[in-house]
Amino acid sequence: MKPPEPQVLIVGAGPTGLVLALWLTRLGVVVRIVDKTMEPGTTSRAVAVQARTLEFYRQIGLTDDVIARGREVSAANLWVTGHQVARRCLARWARASAPTRTHSFFRRTNTNGC
Repeated sequence: MKPPEPQVLIVGAGPTGLVLALWLTRLGVVVRIVDKTMEPGTTSRAVAVQARTLEFYRQIGLTDDVIARGREVSAANLWVTGHQVARRCLARWARASAPTRTHSFFRRTNTNGC
């Protein structure tokens, strides 16, 4: 028996493409995924998961697994031509911020408590 013809072609097997494929498949849509590489990636293709993405994950039952397998990052560093120029303590930022607020990095000399 021949497999059904795909109704949707998804270009890119990164986090967005794969979740889109999962979402559509759960809705009964037949998908085909194509990617420029022949093998799975060996490096991270998503550094962080945004709150809106977690909302979609919740709708398809992925949120708890994603959070359980994730890593909490305490700080982020900004490097320019091999030199660290800024650092942002994310733990303090997460506790004090609204989800839509934006923040700037602190200069390297201002890293108190992080």
